[in-house]
Amino acid sequence: MSENHKHLIVRQNEMKWEYGMYENTEMAYLWEEPETGRVAFLVKCAPGSSIPFHDHPRREVAFLVEGEVRLNDDIMMAGDFLTAIDCEAHDVYTETGCTFFIFIDYNINKHQLVPLPN
Repeated sequence: MSENHKHLIVRQNEMKWEYGMYENTEMAYLWEEPETGRVAFLVKCAPGSSIPFHDHPRREVAFLVEGEVRLNDDIMMAGDFLTAIDCEAHDVYTETGCTFFIFIDYNINKHQLVPLPN
């Protein structure tokens, strides 16, 4: 098997946590596919923190690892799954604190949005 096709394991003690995009959040990037901008990461939100109302230009897939969170009027509990796309928008608030695993089709911080070919 070539190095290009070897699976990747990121050990918990090797994760590099950094300040998140929003106050009282932290992020640990797990994987990125440079050609497409697809990225997987963890987001920790401190108790009482929020992420402002935002939309998703491409697909977002999220799994709530721990805690409880409110997205608009919906409540997510540990073990719940979310997917959002296009003009779907939500805000995020957690009273208890939470950790999300997130996969997005597009890293908006690093790549210019370009329409996909048909």
